[in-house]
Amino acid sequence: MAAPIPAQIRPPKQSRSRRTLERIVEASLELLATEGLSGLTVHKVVAKANSSIGSFYARFDGKDELLDYLGERVWTEALERWESALQTRDWSTLDLAEVVEGAVGLLIDAQRSRSAYLKALDWASGRQSDAYEAFRNELLLGLQILILQHRSEIAHDDPELAARLGLRGVLGVVDSEFRATGGRLSRDVLIEECRSMLMGYLTGDAGEGRTGGVDFFDVWG
Repeated sequence: MAAPIPAQIRPPKQSRSRRTLERIVEASLELLATEGLSGLTVHKVVAKANSSIGSFYARFDGKDELLDYLGERVWTEALERWESALQTRDWSTLDLAEVVEGAVGLLIDAQRSRSAYLKALDWASGRQSDAYEAFRNELLLGLQILILQHRSEIAHDDPELAARLGLRGVLGVVDSEFRATGGRLSRDVLIEECRSMLMGYLTGDAGEGRTGGVDFFDVWG
């Protein structure tokens, strides 16, 4: 699905112009990943995009407007992919252990991966990570729904509360590990420990280990 174009951005009218916009976006994200916000300049963007200064300013007034567009677009696209996954996949084929492991992996990937510089886009545009938090809240709501499809397996007297707090408990561990200055756990170790923690809380039984191969969707496309 094509990303919605904010009103302040001049929408391309031709396919060639749209391709130019996509090259600018791709180049900008690559520069953010390698050099951060301070390393992203208009000249570097157009050089990496094999475009021109004129093409850039035909679409954006400057770097700030580009960052505002990127900050809105990346989270909108991630949310669209998540909503599509919820609507199109046959979730009934997964058991609770697979859903839990997939949920843990998804929350880890949403925090690690490219999120550090993407969250910086929120700050650059004055949103203080609002878009990122809104995206994660939607993840939590969707994952809670999937877990509650297996409510008969949940030992807690209040399955809705257990699913809600269990997921947020995992998120707390993921966030604290992300901020760790040394000895940060690997993704595999973090998945296993958080999976055991969440399964134990929901069912009273941490299970026999990882189910393997569970992948809900690619957060970053």
